[in-house]
Amino acid sequence: MKFLLLFFIFMVLLWQWRHAREEKVKHAMRKNAAPAAVVDMVQCAHCGLHLPAGDAVHQAKATYCSAAHALAQEHG
Repeated sequence: MKFLLLFFIFMVLLWQWRHAREEKVKHAMRKNAAPAAVVDMVQCAHCGLHLPAGDAVHQAKATYCSAAHALAQEHG
């Protein structure tokens, strides 16, 4: 009976130690995580696809998702 009680106490202490260690790791990960950068989104004038402004093809008055859509809109 004495060994069972000691085993139970040991398991509780082990569980508390692991839980505290996991919380410390989670806190460190949250602290080191950089916030996501906000990116402006634009819509393709040809197909309506939304994409980041840096990836878009910019023409005189409109924005397109690809050079092919810019050409299609010019000739279409």
